[in-house]
Amino acid sequence: MAGGAGGDGAGTFRREAHVPRGGPDGGDGGNGGSVTLVVEAGMTTLGDFKRQRHFSATDGGRGARRKANGRNGADVTVRVPPGTVVRSHPDGEFLGELMEADARLVVARGGRGGRGNVHFASSTHRAPTHAEKGTPGHSGWIELELKLIADIGLVGAPNAGKSTLLAALTAARPEVGAYPFTTLTPNLGVIDLDEERTAVIADMPGLIEGANEGKGLGHHFLRHVERTRMLVGVVDGAARDPVEEWRAVADELRLHDASLMERPMPLVVTKLDLAEASERWPELRKALRADGIEPIGVSAHDGTGLKALHATLVTTLDAALSKAIEDPAPDEMRIHRFDPLAEGWQVTPEDGGFRVSGRRIETAAARTDFENDESRDRFWRMLERLTIDVELRKAGAGPGSMVRIGRTELEWGDED
Repeated sequence: MAGGAGGDGAGTFRREAHVPRGGPDGGDGGNGGSVTLVVEAGMTTLGDFKRQRHFSATDGGRGARRKANGRNGADVTVRVPPGTVVRSHPDGEFLGELMEADARLVVARGGRGGRGNVHFASSTHRAPTHAEKGTPGHSGWIELELKLIADIGLVGAPNAGKSTLLAALTAARPEVGAYPFTTLTPNLGVIDLDEERTAVIADMPGLIEGANEGKGLGHHFLRHVERTRMLVGVVDGAARDPVEEWRAVADELRLHDASLMERPMPLVVTKLDLAEASERWPELRKALRADGIEPIGVSAHDGTGLKALHATLVTTLDAALSKAIEDPAPDEMRIHRFDPLAEGWQVTPEDGGFRVSGRRIETAAARTDFENDESRDRFWRMLERLTIDVELRKAGAGPGSMVRIGRTELEWGDED
C-alpha cells in the first residue's frame, strides 16, 4: 500500500504589466491521495487479493503562480469483507478491525502538500523565494486476516458430521464425505429461528489434538471460532471413543482461548441412524452427563432429534443475545505509546555517518528544497535553534560527514 506524495508549493512572483515589483504569488501543492480499506457486506473471502496486491494512490499536483493550488491526489478504495483484521507487516502491529458494512480504515495516508511562498512573506521579508516541498506518502505492507462472523458455530473433530448437520438444519450444501478434513474452509448457512428471525450458522473445519499449536491448520480454524455468539459441540456417535474425542476438542478450544468454554455450548451426538451409535447412545449419554453435559442425540439422515436441537438452538441463542445486551463486552483496549521522538530528536552514529531521528525534524527535512539557498538557510537555522548542530559536532560530525534525516541525505560542510 502506498499513499501519494504531496505536491510541492510554488515559489513564484506576480508578473504583470505596470506592476514592476509584484509580490509572491506561489500556490500550495495538493495533498497526496490515501489508500483506504472499506467493508463491502457482500464479500466473504480475501480471494481477490491473489490477483492484485499492490495499491497506490496518486500524487498531489504542484502549486502554480497566481496562488493556484495543485490538485489533490485521487484516493484509492480497497474493498474487504466484514471481519477483516488489519496488521502491519512484518512487525504484526494491530492497525484495526473492520466489522460493519461501510466501515473504513486508512492504511496508507497521502503526504501533505507544501506551502507556496505567499505564506512566508512578512513585513521584514517581502519577497521570499522559500516554498515547501510536499511530504512523501506513507507506504508499507499490511497483513489482512479474515475471521468469520456467525451466530452459531459447529465445532468438533474431523468427520464428526458437522457438514451433514449443517445441511439438515439449513439450505446450505457443503461438501460431505466419509473421510476427515472434507471441510477446509468454513461453510455458512441460514437457519430459521421462527417466522421472523434467522441466524447464520457456520460449520467449522475439524479440530485435532494440537490444533492450538497450529497442527492440522489449527490456527486457521480456531480464529473463526472467536467470532460466534454460541458454539455447538458435535460428537461422532459412531467414533471409537466419542467421549475422549470430545474432551480432546474441548481441550483445544480451552488452550486456544479459555473464554470460549464460557459461551453457551449445547452438545450434539450425531449418526444415531447407525446401529453402533444407536446401541451405545444410552451409555454415551450417561458418560457425558457425568461430565456435566446434557447431550442431544440426532440423525441428520432420518431427522431424529433435529426438532429438539432446533428448539435448543433458539433458546440458547436468545440467552446469548440477552447476555450480550445486558453485559456488553468491554471496548477493545487501546494501547497508547509515548513516542519520545514525536516532538524531540536524537542523534545516533550509523555506517558512514550520522542519523538524526525525530518526527518534527524529519518532516522539516522532507519539506525543504535544498537546491534553494533561502530554504537551505532556513533549515540550518532550525538545526541551530534545536541545538542539533551542537549534538552532531559532539558526536564527531565534521566536514564531509554524511547526515541522514528521514529520507534526506546531507553532506556536513564547514561551520561557515
